[in-house]
Amino acid sequence: MSRLVSRILLSILMFPLATVFYIYVIVYGQTWVRQKQLYYYLTQDYVFGVASLLTWILVAVYWCLLWKSSVKWTSDRIIFTIIAAVLALIIASLAAIAAGSVVSMPGGLSTFLGGILAIVLWLIATVLIWRETPAERALRLAASPSSVVSCPNCGYNLTGLTESRCPECGSKFTLNELLASQPSAKSEMD
Repeated sequence: MSRLVSRILLSILMFPLATVFYIYVIVYGQTWVRQKQLYYYLTQDYVFGVASLLTWILVAVYWCLLWKSSVKWTSDRIIFTIIAAVLALIIASLAAIAAGSVVSMPGGLSTFLGGILAIVLWLIATVLIWRETPAERALRLAASPSSVVSCPNCGYNLTGLTESRCPECGSKFTLNELLASQPSAKSEMD
């Protein structure tokens, strides 16, 4: 199994793990509030808010550790990831407030939905922020061995394919066109 497939499977497993963790924190939190007789001071929103925050921390640490070796970390990526977290929190808080007041959701449910929304928005943002740029892709392909055959249109690695059609962009080439378009062939002609 390749590293990418392993990471994708571990990414999928993160959601059940986060769900079990969230439920555990809520059950433990409500039990703790009852035992300490703090239910007059701490509402359902408090317990759900703490559960959402702790689950977000778990997901963020898990997600960053899972993808840290695949992402080329730059100062811009780190800053944008932090900004994405703040924006996700603001948007989710506004959505939770709107759900609580406009739709009149019961206590805790709007906080639950806001917490889940913050996590999902941050995950989507990191997928967009952490993806490889065209310049990074070009550098990676240039650093790879010269035996790599790539698509002249999109740069997709065609090594090992049994036909001369790019699965990424769908372009078809003859073998002569493919070989003539490779950087190694161009440098040999110079």
